[in-house]
Amino acid sequence: MVSSRFLHWLVTRVLLRKLMPGGVYALVRARFTDDCVVAAVERGIRQLVILGAGFDTFALRHPELPLEVFEVDLAATSALKRERLEAASIPLPERLHLVTTDFERDILGERLTAAGFDPNTPAFFSWVGVTYYLTREAILATLAQVGGLAAPGSELTLDYLTVRERVAAKDLPLFDSMLRFVKKRGEPMLSSFDPQTVLDQMGLASGWAVRQHVFPADDLEGWLAGRTDVGPVAPLYPLLHLRRR
Repeated sequence: MVSSRFLHWLVTRVLLRKLMPGGVYALVRARFTDDCVVAAVERGIRQLVILGAGFDTFALRHPELPLEVFEVDLAATSALKRERLEAASIPLPERLHLVTTDFERDILGERLTAAGFDPNTPAFFSWVGVTYYLTREAILATLAQVGGLAAPGSELTLDYLTVRERVAAKDLPLFDSMLRFVKKRGEPMLSSFDPQTVLDQMGLASGWAVRQHVFPADDLEGWLAGRTDVGPVAPLYPLLHLRRR
């Protein structure tokens, strides 16, 4: 699709036209997290934990950073990533650790420390593109584990889906169509939060301080300045950047 101008136009401008703002948002959340992590490294953080890493490429794109990267995901996902990297002749960076974890069965701290993670020094935790597909109970349990691992000075980025009641009337058709789209494909969005009370709802109010609470659609120029190849961004997913007290 990418190699064919016609197929790219057909898919992005016709077939998935209504859903492309969600794809543009994925660009924004990646840039947001990258910027936060790079700034944290400049402040002295030397560990990055990516929860639900999937095919994340941060470690490949930033080999110059003095950073131990721990990618946490299911064993099948990690194995597939290794397979795809080998097929593309891309070696795993020495500082990249693939930590196979089943969040419903394994203790995150045990898996991370076995892979070399040091819970006594600050770390950066990244958890984007995941929370809306989990139940609230699973979200709270994961954040509680992160809180137990995060030494003072650690940082965390995550995003979440806004509750429907806080979505502007003009954006409700997009909100509803995206939920229908993912549900039909067997991956329904299960959880959403009120931006005004999200810290309390996630159990983060006491242990974490807010560095940034970003609504990307409100400042597109700050994220996509100079880009003419992308459309609008979905105004449905706020981004949080927190620091452990």
